[in-house]
Amino acid sequence: MRLGVKLVLLEQKMYRALFALLTLFPGLIYASSCVVLLYHNISDITPKSTSVSPKLFEQHLKYLSEKNYNVISLSRMVEGLKLMNLPEKCVSLTADDANESIYSNAFPLLKKYNLPLSVFVSTGSIDMNYPSMMSWQQMRNMQNKNIYFYNHSVSHPYLINMKNDEIYNQITKAQLRLEQELGVKENFFAYPYGEENIEIIQLLEGLGYVSFGQQSGAISYNNDMSNLPRFPMSFKFADMSSFITKINTLPMPVIHKRVNSVVPNNNPILNLEFVEPLSNSKQKQFACYAGGSNTKVDWKSNKIVSIQANNELPSRRFRYNCTMPSGEGNRYYWFSKQFIKENKD
Repeated sequence: MRLGVKLVLLEQKMYRALFALLTLFPGLIYASSCVVLLYHNISDITPKSTSVSPKLFEQHLKYLSEKNYNVISLSRMVEGLKLMNLPEKCVSLTADDANESIYSNAFPLLKKYNLPLSVFVSTGSIDMNYPSMMSWQQMRNMQNKNIYFYNHSVSHPYLINMKNDEIYNQITKAQLRLEQELGVKENFFAYPYGEENIEIIQLLEGLGYVSFGQQSGAISYNNDMSNLPRFPMSFKFADMSSFITKINTLPMPVIHKRVNSVVPNNNPILNLEFVEPLSNSKQKQFACYAGGSNTKVDWKSNKIVSIQANNELPSRRFRYNCTMPSGEGNRYYWFSKQFIKENKD
């Protein structure tokens, strides 16, 4: 095992030991947090399901600047999680896939407002010179100007359908290309489609990666560093009202446990355990949604709740999103879990 990986694994063990100590004082865990936003296309002509218009994107950046949010790089955010020194009003911006619109439309606006962006790159599409994607030279033009590049696999596959050696190659070969072309050293990974399972999470953890999903929610010191949440920004989910709500969310005060995302049916049961008992009034304010509808919420005790969609959801991929008023103005606690229907073919 390489020395660098050994050091990362040692750091992860120290981080978990620190968190174990903090669970004795749960209020400290949520004293500070950060919200990571996920964009794909900044364009008026790409599919709405993955796009934010340049006009709306500028409104996002302008709001963050004028309201004095601490918009920090992903590297600084991860460091803050490990050292427990995240700034107040913390936000970090990311984009997946390295679409060309990030260079032509987002980059000029990010320079205008002097804000950082981290881009997760599927290296195969860059090597194939697809016109809808950025080029390596465009990425080099953006480096050292508050734009950072990280690993999003080689071919953007459904990783859960692949064998372990294939997944390993998707990760390591993409990292090699990023190092060759851009000198990237940091091991950050974003799951294609946000899809993962426990085996993939453990593989990335063993390779020393900090990894990011596509489930929504704020990040605090007790999150699993191998599957950190990000709020997807696109279509109606990126309008200013939704945007303002999301950048002000707080992490749901629950104990994060690894739950396999691949499930045999489309209405699985999800159990959450809160770090402290909730009053009856708080329990009544806790609500979860799936497919745009309320889910069943069954309190097993004043700390443990069971959540299940009322009916099987039609999508291959779906999320349970849970919120609860924090008592701090219009700020909400937020938790999300993404599931993937098992392919039995």
